[in-house]
Amino acid sequence: MLPLKALLRLYRSHPWLLLMSLAGLVLGVSLVVAIELLNHSARTNFVAARSQLAGEANYRLAPAGGLDEQLYVQLVTSQPALDAMPQLHGWLKDEEGRSFQLLGMDLFNPGPLRQLFGARPDSDPAFSLNRADSVWLAAPEADRLGWQAGQSRRFVLGGSDGASARPLTLMLAGTFEPGVVPMERLLITDIGLAQPLLGKAGRLDRIVFKLSDAEARTLQATLQTDYPNQPLWLEPISPALDASQLGDALALNLTALSLLAMAVGLFLVFNAQRFVQSVRRPQLAQLIILGMGPSRVLRWLIVELLILATVGTLLGVLLGSLLALALMGQLTQALADLYGPNPIDLLRLSPVSLLKALLIGLLGTLAANLPGWWQLLRQSPLELRAGSSRPPAHPWRRRVLAIAILLLCALCLWLPQTGLSGALFIAGGWLLAMALWLPDALRGLLGWLRRRAGGPLTARLGVAETLYHLDRTAIAVMALQLAIAAAIGIGVMVSSFRSSVEIWLGQRLAADLYVTAPKGVAGSKGSLSDATLETLLANPLVSAASRRSVHPARRQGQPIEWAQMDFIPQLKAAYPLLAGRWPTRPDEVLASEPLTVRLGVKVGQTLAISGEQGPRQFTVTGVYQDYGSDKGQILHAFEAGAVQSLALFSNDPEQLADRLRERFGEQLNLLSAPAIHSAALKVFDQTFVVTELLKLLILGIAFVGIGSAFMVLGLARRGELQTLQSLGLSPRHCRQLLVWQGAGLGLLTALLALPVGYGLAWVLIEVVNPRAFGWRLAFETAPLHAVTALLLAPVCGALASWYAARRVV
Repeated sequence: MLPLKALLRLYRSHPWLLLMSLAGLVLGVSLVVAIELLNHSARTNFVAARSQLAGEANYRLAPAGGLDEQLYVQLVTSQPALDAMPQLHGWLKDEEGRSFQLLGMDLFNPGPLRQLFGARPDSDPAFSLNRADSVWLAAPEADRLGWQAGQSRRFVLGGSDGASARPLTLMLAGTFEPGVVPMERLLITDIGLAQPLLGKAGRLDRIVFKLSDAEARTLQATLQTDYPNQPLWLEPISPALDASQLGDALALNLTALSLLAMAVGLFLVFNAQRFVQSVRRPQLAQLIILGMGPSRVLRWLIVELLILATVGTLLGVLLGSLLALALMGQLTQALADLYGPNPIDLLRLSPVSLLKALLIGLLGTLAANLPGWWQLLRQSPLELRAGSSRPPAHPWRRRVLAIAILLLCALCLWLPQTGLSGALFIAGGWLLAMALWLPDALRGLLGWLRRRAGGPLTARLGVAETLYHLDRTAIAVMALQLAIAAAIGIGVMVSSFRSSVEIWLGQRLAADLYVTAPKGVAGSKGSLSDATLETLLANPLVSAASRRSVHPARRQGQPIEWAQMDFIPQLKAAYPLLAGRWPTRPDEVLASEPLTVRLGVKVGQTLAISGEQGPRQFTVTGVYQDYGSDKGQILHAFEAGAVQSLALFSNDPEQLADRLRERFGEQLNLLSAPAIHSAALKVFDQTFVVTELLKLLILGIAFVGIGSAFMVLGLARRGELQTLQSLGLSPRHCRQLLVWQGAGLGLLTALLALPVGYGLAWVLIEVVNPRAFGWRLAFETAPLHAVTALLLAPVCGALASWYAARRVV
């Protein structure tokens, strides 16, 4: 242990080396942990909320508009062995604004939901119906909410998305022990009590089944035979598959940011260890002279690095968990805007995510620093003692590595079959290669400034000093360039995405007024009744109208959307075709651009689609641009069935809206095109708020690295600064010298980061987005991001160096 104590004693005399080593690792790991936990929690909450409603069921019967309860009675009467469960569902909010699910079910025959209650296969949970407002909660959830049996609480049913709000007072009749799925924010009641509570007497929202594939085929045949006039089709239930598409654009951005933060953090750790190497050379020479071989010294250095990495990683895990907890509400709101409400907004600690962060922190620290230590220990003790304290630069290695990375990026760009992994490698490789070239670019730029420098002595001396010490600050400025370029690239991509969506909305929202029904079960789209449709279409102020509905469907097991609408001339301009022609026959459809990229669909191809309307085959005649669904969508001429929305054209839309509001009140949602446009952009901006916050944190990590680098550099240059003071330079001028260096280095790094950032934006827009989601974006320069970087970098560099100067001068 004596060699380890000798090695660790360095950090007692140079605490800034320890702080710099830990700071980059802690901040980098914290962002990795935070984003891993956020992504994991969002998906787990999504699956948990859906699993609470499905249990072991693997099929459901859930047509638009619901079902008559007699259908369920006839099914279970004719097939006594059928494992089925009728359900009613509603969204509630309590007085604190928290979302709850109210589930009406057959409490005395749970069927596929039996294991959710912790019951054995041969027993059922015990419930007793005492009052019409009785509900039950899982015991852990009741304890967490502080809700005792016999107490009543007030809720509001509906009230969002245009649905009329109705107060409900519910009494907790009792609790039960949950089974395999945590029953979080889920109120259970008997279906006979739920029908009057939800205003759905004699109706069901869905029936869920636990069936084998053969049983599902038999039941589907029975439904088609016994109910030929009703479109009753079984749908497979897969919450995990549905969650795989949850917020993919947001999740991809967050994951990329976390990896970038980790890269920046490892750059800073590597930079700190380079300073440690330069300061520790005499100590290493003394240990070798005393009889310790280089391999033994290296083993103790590995132990030292493991201690630092373990401490930094554990602190990063703790900080990342706190950061994820702070951002969980923001992410939940963003996903609720995109996918509807989710009553579960818990932060879930994932052992896999935490283990991944630990491995990244430990292995990343070792991989970044061991080669340098081993190369240093290959020198003789005399070389170690007499060697320069300046870290080795190895410019040719950097250049060769940068060229190799760029060649691999070009190969991935040339081969589309490398997919999303190749696209992400191109983005990361471009950033890394440009960071490796940065010292050479800075050296050339500083050399040019030195030859042409004029002005005050402090400025000229600052340029010369910055050039001389570039090897010591190279890693810190490389990390800063990574952060600035990533901030510019991601910012330009998000701005281009927003601009493209705005243009798309302007094209798509061609009608004067859009009419929809209030939300249906579990936040699903409601449908307009036949009487309502007749009244709307008969209005003399309506010059043209188009019916529309969107239903979930699957192709080869993959979830897609099946949209239907009337192909009226007024709306065809809202769907500019990228290829092909408009359908002219009932078996022809248009395919959205994401569908063609994600599933390889082409014009002229025949698709086998299964959905609520049953299995169908369509021929693709054209491709249209769409940002509304990253799953992909087919657009089919409206045939029959429920109408979810109506696009109305009128010469006097304001008068038409007034008449419809007077006639229908809150029974319909009436929205003008500008109102939908504004609401959609608000949701877009809300979605990427978390991205902007994390982007700022990454910039903060980089500027912490710059400040730490100047602090350590100042400590190493105390002798030089004392020499300058003995030559007549005052302490104030020495501090000005360091501030000039920090501001100048920040400005030059930001200038060189601009082309790198815009190159990254091009990769994200032209390569990553098409391969990940199938849509293409219009490139927008968004100069505000570049101007912000140019203003922020020198100011933060000056502040960091000013703080360091106060400590060392």
